[in-house]
Amino acid sequence: MPEAGLSARGDNLGHSERVEAHMLKLADEDGFPMVLPDLIPKTHKALTLGEYARDAGPEAHMRVHAGIFAAYYGEGRDIADTTVLLDVARSAGLDAEAAGEAIADDRYAERLHSFRHLAIHLGIDATPAALICNELLIGSRPYRILKDSLDRCLVRPDTLGVPPGTPDAPSGNMPDTGGH
Repeated sequence: MPEAGLSARGDNLGHSERVEAHMLKLADEDGFPMVLPDLIPKTHKALTLGEYARDAGPEAHMRVHAGIFAAYYGEGRDIADTTVLLDVARSAGLDAEAAGEAIADDRYAERLHSFRHLAIHLGIDATPAALICNELLIGSRPYRILKDSLDRCLVRPDTLGVPPGTPDAPSGNMPDTGGH
């Protein structure tokens, strides 16, 4: 991804008009003012802020995650811009100066690289992606598809959805991906 990001329209990376209209309708129904910015930003700094927040605890991580989403899809702001990310950090109750240092010194680069390597190993080549038990779903999917996958996971003893401590519970190791 270039530092300046890409253009959804100019680089032919946007959704179809039908999909965009559907996403905007769903957001409106839920009371979320959604915009679909043309800029597809390089998200490394945003991911770095997310990892900084993850280290601050699950509540901070969720606030930052929601804040980044709202900044981009709610306000159309460039989430590759450190100033935008520091606003998100502040709004999430984090120390913006420390968050800025984490972004500037790229201290989470190795962790993010490991996550990227794992995604490639699992066959993830696009976002969004969801791994639900042993089922990998890549790309935007209707809620029903995600729910059906989760329901299958929760009722099949051969999946990772078996409650821990039950006789059919897996060992906790990652599933065999067959070398992929």
